[in-house]
Amino acid sequence: MAGMLAVTMCVTLLAGAEEAGAKVVKPKLSKKKLELTAGSSKTLKVTKAKGAKLTWKSSSKKTATVKKSGKYGCKVTGKKKGKATVTCKVKGKKTYTLKCTVNVKAKKKVVDTKTAAPSATPVPTAPAANTSVPSASAAAPGNPTIPPQVTLPPAQEGSIRKAYEGIFENLGSCVNYNAGRQELKDSKTLAFVKKHFNSFTLENEMKPDAVLGGEVTPVTKEEAQKLGYVIPDTYKEDMIPRLNFASVDDALKAARDNGLRVRAHTLVWHSQTPGWFFTENYAGQTDVTTEIMDARLEFYVRSVMKHVMEKEKELTGEAGSIVYTWDVVNEYLNRGRSWGHIWDTVYGNNGMEPPYVKKAFEIAYDMVKQYGVQDKVALCYNDFDTYFNVDDVVALVEFINAGEDAKICNGIGMQSHVDITRPTIEEYEAALDTFMKTGLEIQITELDITINFDHEGKTWQYKNKKETDEQQAAFVGDFMRMVVKKHKERDTKVSPKGITGVTIWGLYDAMSWRAQCSPLLFKNSIDEPKPSFQQFLDAAK
Repeated sequence: MAGMLAVTMCVTLLAGAEEAGAKVVKPKLSKKKLELTAGSSKTLKVTKAKGAKLTWKSSSKKTATVKKSGKYGCKVTGKKKGKATVTCKVKGKKTYTLKCTVNVKAKKKVVDTKTAAPSATPVPTAPAANTSVPSASAAAPGNPTIPPQVTLPPAQEGSIRKAYEGIFENLGSCVNYNAGRQELKDSKTLAFVKKHFNSFTLENEMKPDAVLGGEVTPVTKEEAQKLGYVIPDTYKEDMIPRLNFASVDDALKAARDNGLRVRAHTLVWHSQTPGWFFTENYAGQTDVTTEIMDARLEFYVRSVMKHVMEKEKELTGEAGSIVYTWDVVNEYLNRGRSWGHIWDTVYGNNGMEPPYVKKAFEIAYDMVKQYGVQDKVALCYNDFDTYFNVDDVVALVEFINAGEDAKICNGIGMQSHVDITRPTIEEYEAALDTFMKTGLEIQITELDITINFDHEGKTWQYKNKKETDEQQAAFVGDFMRMVVKKHKERDTKVSPKGITGVTIWGLYDAMSWRAQCSPLLFKNSIDEPKPSFQQFLDAAK
């Protein structure tokens, strides 16, 4: 009896120890935050929930509704402007409550420029130099003209691209073609873009979630090859996701037709990439192995770049004639400050030596080399707050280029979402100094400059600090004069190209993602220049 009791106690203790030492696998949502426009939908997926029962609920059905999609998914649809919380209860051996914050923006009204009534107030014509009929030479990238039928108010007499001609090769803004306000479809807005810029970045339409789509649409290998996709030998799966290039093609054609160039943003990013892209059979449940993910990465990067360069050849006869830069990898160093850094769920946290980041650049460089455009198309690592982690940016780029025959990462993209008090101009200048010493070209990629922005309290939102448009203008002037000076006075033997482009992230405050903090050069429309606009122009002098 005593022996049996002793054995029983040992078994119980061992079982308890085994249970205590077992790793608890918690289910996860594919995203913790969703941005929607009223009328649009996106899908949330729960991973690591095999065998569990899922219940979905929205805190405000007037703002966003939920509908079960598949065994572990939910379709979230924006109804009207506002915020809601989507809750998923996962009931298995244990019950977990997962939450996603949904921000729904109002649906943008698109003006039909063919049928819209003319303005009641006569609008003066733009200067004659900008209203000539486009010729074959005028349509070349970097030499845009404004169609004679479009007029602009006198407030826009200055031109950003003209002011910086001979200083920076590329002056751009972010716009949309089929999404948002569809700036490239509106004749007046397009004329404004051509007057002030010679390039643009699509705000969202070249990001992975736009190209891959919210829901997976599978095709076979045979169908994929007919569509022109690149299927590497390492790709062993039967199913391939269909890629959506409609908006990309439209934007490339608009660029060709209007003498504009394009920054391609972005190929690899932890955010705005559908969760199903990382899971077995693209089903949104179990993460794939690194070997499978390597093959998917190669398929995606090669297929997207091939499609774009073939489209360039179709439109202009030459690859590399429209897209002058690819943001190959976006925000790796800041992946922990955003939601859903799902590349790490497959590859793990590899610190400053992420294998998939280097692999992405190797593939991208091989593609531009195949098309013979490696010397005129930049491949950038793009990130924000680069002025606060300068050494890490340099170390990451050195890792990417280590052991390669060429600098496969030859550009640094400085997302410059700055404030008039953060960073200081001296901090930004010091970052430029360090980056120029690498010999890589530098692009200021997402420039906006806020006022009344709470970075001290770390809310990262609007706070009334009584800062004015005039204070913003003074900072803009000082900031841009510093940038111009650093570029002009650089050691060209060390930094041959210096700063090759400046992209302002939006046309006017009301359309900006940071609208409350008044970050841009125009107020509520392209007809309302702020004091910062003139300071931006004057800084070029």
